[in-house]
Amino acid sequence: MRPNENMAKKRRKQKRYINAQFLWLLSALAAAAFLVSFSRLEMLPFSWTLIAAGVLGFVLLVTLIFSSRKQKSYGVKTLNLVLCGVLLIMAWLLPVYQNKLTELFNIVTGDISNINFYVVNEKYRAEHPEVFETSAVSYEMRDHLNDLFITSITADALNAATAVSKVKDDFNVSIQTTDRSSYVEALESLYRGEGDVLIMSASFEAMIADNEEYENFRNDLKIIYSAQKEVDNKLPESTTALTKEPFIVFFGGNDEEGDLYLEGKTDVDMMVTVNPNTHQIAIVSMPRDSYVDNPAFGYGDKLTHLGMQGIDNTLRGLKDYLGHQIDNYVVINFTTFRNIIDALGGVDIYNEYEFTAINEMYFPEGPIHLEGDNALMFVRERYSLPDGDFGRNYHQQQVMHAIIDKITSPEVIVHVDDLLDALEGTFLTNLSSDSIYALCRKQLEENIDWNIVSYHVLGLVDFAECASAPGMELSVVFPYDNQVRFVSEVMGEVLNGEIVEQQEMPEGMYDWQYDYSSGN
Repeated sequence: MRPNENMAKKRRKQKRYINAQFLWLLSALAAAAFLVSFSRLEMLPFSWTLIAAGVLGFVLLVTLIFSSRKQKSYGVKTLNLVLCGVLLIMAWLLPVYQNKLTELFNIVTGDISNINFYVVNEKYRAEHPEVFETSAVSYEMRDHLNDLFITSITADALNAATAVSKVKDDFNVSIQTTDRSSYVEALESLYRGEGDVLIMSASFEAMIADNEEYENFRNDLKIIYSAQKEVDNKLPESTTALTKEPFIVFFGGNDEEGDLYLEGKTDVDMMVTVNPNTHQIAIVSMPRDSYVDNPAFGYGDKLTHLGMQGIDNTLRGLKDYLGHQIDNYVVINFTTFRNIIDALGGVDIYNEYEFTAINEMYFPEGPIHLEGDNALMFVRERYSLPDGDFGRNYHQQQVMHAIIDKITSPEVIVHVDDLLDALEGTFLTNLSSDSIYALCRKQLEENIDWNIVSYHVLGLVDFAECASAPGMELSVVFPYDNQVRFVSEVMGEVLNGEIVEQQEMPEGMYDWQYDYSSGN
């Protein structure tokens, strides 16, 4: 072989040798960029960064050894190239996810209340000529300024006044109003033709739809105008140190789709008491129709209706009723619930008895897997359950338990992207992202196995006049006194650092049924 050919061959070998080392250097720089991004993830403990650094250090050492060999190293080059690409992509994606998660808690929603102006539509008018003229009705607000507007100042004074003032500002005219004691009475007046336009907060629609007589009222009316008012929530961002002190979170859910508001019914009323030091969780559900004092009015009302005056009113009512301060809340609706279940890949529970939901969806007895839509039907159904609304509360707790188990398991990592998309703009809370991150770090660092107990309070179904509907008797639940005391004590034990175990809920009774002489 000629000397110049030998030199050319050596240069080619040297070129391969340098290229392999160069690619290794790129992968090392990519690893450094990845570790910087990884260390800045606020939800991950520092120990995870050390573990990641150790694993990457070992991988880089192995690839360096192979990259330093002088023989052909196409496989090593490919490995270095792939490693470099993956690490660079991860270094870029991690802060994206971090920002996405932080923004979930910074999205300002729910702080607006819509007050709508309703008229009876043409179809309903045509079906009731004895009350309404059959001529076409205008759906333009300007054509109704001289009509009589029906309000419910007693039930919702501030929103009604805001709406009337908005009309004056927009149209430079003062409208004529007539007041009723409740929105149900106001709606009845509209149906009887005693006024032309109903002014009502959109949040009251769900309350009226609960009344079987008016459950389809949305089909009879048409919105011709809307006014908006900022909601004074009165609950600042929570300062609870979730990793250091016990806390209670109220989970409220309404049975509506679409946007969420801080004023509205809470058809799910669940208190989750957490002690991060003893790893205890107590889930307590109250019937949505529980008859409790409404702080906004000073007398009894359905628990679900306390939220009509804001989430702060609900928390004050529960504090007075259960005797524990509740400073934190999470509000979701059916849209949120379905999205979360789907994002987690579904949840698994044990169904204690077979039943068929209102949409003919069948749930067999035994272990079942729930995806978004059938999970929603599972927690909504009450009519075909042996214990009605109380059974629905139990089903809600089952699914909540399953969600907690899945979110606190390593399996959640593969669902992070879907979960973040599912949560965007679909929940309201006063918990800060910093406090959630701290709790995540604690969970990942300690791999906590939470001890969860759950109870749902029962009671007697009856009728009573409610503050949200003066002069009317609505179906309510009078919770059993001894069960309310029992769950309050369990919550207190968790807050005080005591170890709690799942027990049988005591058989329901009221104080007047208790035989103090015998202790029974």
